[in-house]
Amino acid sequence: MTRQLRTGFLLALQFFSVIPVKKQLPMEKEYITAMYAILPLLGLLFGSVLTSTVWLLRDTTEISSLLLGFIVVLIGLVLTGGLHMDGLADTGDAYFSYQDRDKRLAIMGDPRIGAFGAMALVVAIVGKIILVAESINEASLVWVLLIPVFSRIGLLALFSFTKSAKPDGVAAFFQKRVSHKKLQLVAIVALVISFMLLIWSATFLSAIVLIILLFGFSWLYRAWCLRNFSGVTGDLLGAYVEGVEILLWMSLLFFV
Repeated sequence: MTRQLRTGFLLALQFFSVIPVKKQLPMEKEYITAMYAILPLLGLLFGSVLTSTVWLLRDTTEISSLLLGFIVVLIGLVLTGGLHMDGLADTGDAYFSYQDRDKRLAIMGDPRIGAFGAMALVVAIVGKIILVAESINEASLVWVLLIPVFSRIGLLALFSFTKSAKPDGVAAFFQKRVSHKKLQLVAIVALVISFMLLIWSATFLSAIVLIILLFGFSWLYRAWCLRNFSGVTGDLLGAYVEGVEILLWMSLLFFV
């Protein structure tokens, strides 16, 4: 079990972060399952870095909220290597091509970025900076810590509960090599623990609202993926992470 979790953690760093893991790792079912099960903890690691940054700069310096928002978003991009933003750009190019499903999937697989992908990136990055800047001064450090956790819990659930759009895609490759029941259990347990932390750090109403937003966005996004792409891909999963984090930062303006 210890080796399985250690290997899963290294795989999670290798596939979902910029942290270099220069090692050939096994890709059997138990290790891939562990990799995905580790995602909420990876989100906690990222959240810890963001929380430490906010505490250091917000509470000990006179830095402007706009500059702090820029730094928080930049650190998030650096930690993930821009992986999820890349997925958002590819999703923007594919969806706004207004082609049929097969053509959209082909566009999504094109490594070049188009006009719609570039616009999606600009709107997402600028919008996220503004939202973080507007909410960061009032936000509890626990909320800053948990936003990356919630986005990874949602990613885990979306991956586990939704079929792959492409039989030869990255999502399909991993879906065939995991125990979905174990991942679903991990998602539920991680959600309950995170929810309890929210209640401890904020009001019960705020925690309930955030959970409703998370469930609502995830359900709508899953339905949108099925309707427009017949499933999920690695890019769609990456776009989900960015979308739900933007939504959660926005919620801090109204419910905290």
